[in-house]
Amino acid sequence: MRIRIIGLPLLLLSGLSQAQTQTQDAADAATAAAFNFGRCFSHVPLRVESTSANSNNVPITVTAETLDATRDGKILYRGDVLVEQGQRKFNADYVELEQISRDVLAQGNIHYTDGTISVDSEQRLTGNLTTKDTQLEDAQYQFHGDPGRGQAKQVLLSENTNQIDLKGASYTTCPPNAEAWQLKASTVQVEQDEPFGEAWNAVLWLGDVPVFYFPYLRFPVKDERLSGFLYPSFTLGGNNGTDISVPYYWNIAPNYDATFTPRYMEQRGTMAQLEFRYLPVAGQSGTLYGEYLSNDNKLLNTEWEDDPRWLLNWSHTARFDAEGHWRASADYTKVAGWDNGYLDDFSPPVGQIVDDQLMQSFLGGYYDKHWQLTTEIRDYQILKTGLDTMPFQLAPSVALTSYKGFGSFDLGLETEITQFKNDADGVYEATRVHIEPKLVYSVVNQPGAQLTADVGAYYTHYEQDIPDTLSSYYQNTQGFTADSLDSSVDRLLPRFRLNGTLVFDRETQWFAQDFTQTLEPQLQYLYVPFKDQNNIGLYDTTDMRQDYYSLFSDRRFAGLDRISDANQITAGFTSRIYDADSVERLRLALAQSYNFTSPKVQLFPKETTSDAKRSFLTFEGDLNIDGDWFVHTEAQQDTRNHRFAAGNITLEYNNQGRLAQLGFRHLNQTYFPDANLRGDDLNQLGGTFSWPLNPQWRLIGGHYRDIELNRNIDTLIGLRYDSCCWAVSLVWEQSQKEETQTNPGEVQQETLIGLRFELKGLSSFGTGDDDFSPGTSLLPYYRPFNLNN
Repeated sequence: MRIRIIGLPLLLLSGLSQAQTQTQDAADAATAAAFNFGRCFSHVPLRVESTSANSNNVPITVTAETLDATRDGKILYRGDVLVEQGQRKFNADYVELEQISRDVLAQGNIHYTDGTISVDSEQRLTGNLTTKDTQLEDAQYQFHGDPGRGQAKQVLLSENTNQIDLKGASYTTCPPNAEAWQLKASTVQVEQDEPFGEAWNAVLWLGDVPVFYFPYLRFPVKDERLSGFLYPSFTLGGNNGTDISVPYYWNIAPNYDATFTPRYMEQRGTMAQLEFRYLPVAGQSGTLYGEYLSNDNKLLNTEWEDDPRWLLNWSHTARFDAEGHWRASADYTKVAGWDNGYLDDFSPPVGQIVDDQLMQSFLGGYYDKHWQLTTEIRDYQILKTGLDTMPFQLAPSVALTSYKGFGSFDLGLETEITQFKNDADGVYEATRVHIEPKLVYSVVNQPGAQLTADVGAYYTHYEQDIPDTLSSYYQNTQGFTADSLDSSVDRLLPRFRLNGTLVFDRETQWFAQDFTQTLEPQLQYLYVPFKDQNNIGLYDTTDMRQDYYSLFSDRRFAGLDRISDANQITAGFTSRIYDADSVERLRLALAQSYNFTSPKVQLFPKETTSDAKRSFLTFEGDLNIDGDWFVHTEAQQDTRNHRFAAGNITLEYNNQGRLAQLGFRHLNQTYFPDANLRGDDLNQLGGTFSWPLNPQWRLIGGHYRDIELNRNIDTLIGLRYDSCCWAVSLVWEQSQKEETQTNPGEVQQETLIGLRFELKGLSSFGTGDDDFSPGTSLLPYYRPFNLNN
């Protein structure tokens, strides 16, 4: 069991600062938080910047009910006095002005504002119209455009430094009369152009209880970056033991920054983490991220006890011209070659797109409206032991695609030159040249009827480097031999496709409501002649997942190493129902392919040719019941053997931040043998929810269970309280974790408890993710349906 708890002593670190602010994108408008934060800032005035380049030269105007002058050069203003200079103004009951020294004294009902701060006092204001220095006694202050406010025994406003000094002051972002937290300090200093304020001898109060004492503290007053320590995170227990991270943020320049994080793990040692972000020039941005552990104490007495554990990630995007024609990108992630358990042991925040697989890719090219020329170098690192082979590297691949319309004709061309390399022994390699022209003619193009004829060809040339002795994996598993593969192969296959769709609609009524129903039959004929391709190795090709849309494709395999023969007709229909407001309420789609001759091309030479004449009968359905309830389902039926091959169904409720989703998935191991390592059918049930209990409390959760294995995959429950100026969240999660490095195949149960406090406008501290929105790392979510709403 691994327990996460908050840790508080390090909050006393001098110079502690909240240096970065994470922004949150809502997963969907319907799942936005129900808590209305607008009312939290109703008391906050808008920030108004001075429109004058030099506000000191703006004329001063004074209005009052009465005006008196004394012989010693004083001017006395009484009754509703208003003094204005540009954006600066203050009101008072009484104002006294020394004409020679330009000293000002104000008393009674004082209100001062300069567009960035307002200060109120019942005592007195003293200042000077020349220096613009101002002092108020026993005042209340409120920043403009920001909820920060408080009280002070003395407020000093300095025009020359644009600085505010507060003596005996308090600071909070809570609304008036709802001070859940306050920072009280002997001295507070805020510069209007700086993102952080400073406080000396500060005490954090939660309600009427003093909680922490800070000899010196920096706190954010703007959403800007500043160098300093970020709040630490703590983890106790689990595989790493006590786990403490203390990040330091370095704001190097407006377009460069870095975060260095020492991470102490009781069971493993001390790791260094570094993230460097850069924006060198317009159109280019990137991130370098690295982790390094000199040696892992938990791997003592193993063959890796003296080996460092590390990870390197580089992500970069570039646009080299204003039009965006020339572009490039890099996505590179790598760990030590032996370190298959790195991702499970350290959970880095970058790198993994597919389970147990890291990618290294460099892509660049020219992108035009009608054509694109790109080149890519790509490799993979597979984090598994005992592999018989490794993925092929693109070293490199160059592709040219072009598509242009000429009235009723569309002309397309796809070409590719790829060199495939492999570092393993006994592996074939190749250079592949592929050219695929096509001509599409719109025979009929009417609102209710479309018919297109698609004529094209596949030409592929291979130069294969075949080793004298081929790895046993290729011989035993795939059926290749060194003699069966040819060093030079040319493959030319013509292709003809005819695809037609009709759209019928009718007006109807159900339940006393008006609807429009459509019936859209679709028919396709595809012909590709047979050519034996067992003399070609497999470099980037695998079976394609079958669904309704793939049945109308001209490919049976993903990749170019196998082009299936076809002499088939595919029939399907889609029916939609629209309500009176043109909202799509129902979509049903059903399709199946019939082969006049069974396809002879198989993925592996050792596979036997199937005599099946029909594909799976494939069904997809989406239902929008009332704008809140949705249903999505898919099913595949083997009509020949009367077996249910695969299916899933999802039920979802989604209304004004209330989200609940329940789903079930089934795969028959006869057709999907890799779905479950135990050789059983895959049957999984799971769901998520995010539910506001009231405007301030929100409950989230998720649960996934493998029915065949009779065990839970992942369970999560979380509770969050939100108010105007503070929040607290508690998350409990239980999941299964494999000991990949030391005990592959052994699965252990891991329990996480995260508790997080957030003082809005000051900072958050604790552990666990505080983002309770669906579609985040804490609560994964995807919309399973795609109705035209």
